[in-house]
Amino acid sequence: MTIVASRIPAEQLLRVTTLNVNHDPQEMERRTGMICDELSTLLPAVLCLQEVTFAPDGTSHQLETIAAETGLSVVSARGQKQLEQGTTSGNAILSALPVLEAGAILLGTPEFPINRAQYAVLQAPTGQTLIIVSAHLAWGGDKEGIRLAQMTSIDGRVRALMDRYKDHHPVAILAGDFNTAPGSDTNRYLNGQGSGADGGYTFWTEAFAVAGDAAEAATVAADNPWAQATARNVGIEYPEMLPDRRIDYVWTYGWAYGRAGCPVAMKRSFTDTTRYGYPASDHYGLTVDFWTPPVLAPVPAVLLSAGDDILTGQLMLDLEEARKDSALV
Repeated sequence: MTIVASRIPAEQLLRVTTLNVNHDPQEMERRTGMICDELSTLLPAVLCLQEVTFAPDGTSHQLETIAAETGLSVVSARGQKQLEQGTTSGNAILSALPVLEAGAILLGTPEFPINRAQYAVLQAPTGQTLIIVSAHLAWGGDKEGIRLAQMTSIDGRVRALMDRYKDHHPVAILAGDFNTAPGSDTNRYLNGQGSGADGGYTFWTEAFAVAGDAAEAATVAADNPWAQATARNVGIEYPEMLPDRRIDYVWTYGWAYGRAGCPVAMKRSFTDTTRYGYPASDHYGLTVDFWTPPVLAPVPAVLLSAGDDILTGQLMLDLEEARKDSALV
């Protein structure tokens, strides 16, 4: 936790957790239980998941279990990638916050098995409108062009949503498994250092850059048994020789430093191996606390028709109260 985070009232912190749960059917029930156990400690307001398993009819026992154990609701979910026996793998968002809208973002790459990200627009208790995206980008060292195109589509949709909710204090948060290194074209596009697939530019603030711990950077570790199994499944004979990699991310739209949506604390999650000798997934998760100060309430209509002295006095009281509520000391 940063020094600033320790000075922010708990009610002004919004916690978001993301995890690629690994759609490998081995030990899925047990691993899902491990995920639920840690979520009971983390208590995120928003949970973004990737590689969730869906039945042929579109339901997900895995999501139903997580929702029942955590009290979160599934607000956006869809299977995409075909697995065995008609099952699919896809993204999901869970939350207990009020839902304004939810759906899928087409990534513009229909030839790739995962061609949608899930999004949800939620109402934060402090007044912000939260635009949440759970994304899983293309896998493969030679697929950076596809990942950049996918991220360009996500950014375009988020911008449209930001514009739609511009009068409702929007904060956009993007989380997921990007399958790409920190210095890649995709991440350079997000931090404004490179152009998107359409030649345009954007800017997002990465949580790790603000509150990350270099000692906990890797989200896919070479000594993780599930990561080793995944590597063997794609033909890597000695996965122990792979480097630790940071390929999972959490970003917030725009220059968020010192503003609503600023990431102030971050930690790696789902790393515990003490119970069964292995963690819950082939990826480690990320948990980020964002600063969401109370939004100033609109001036009551009765005051708008009042005399200047009354109006000025009331506004001063409102502003003073807001300063007290959002003070960091």
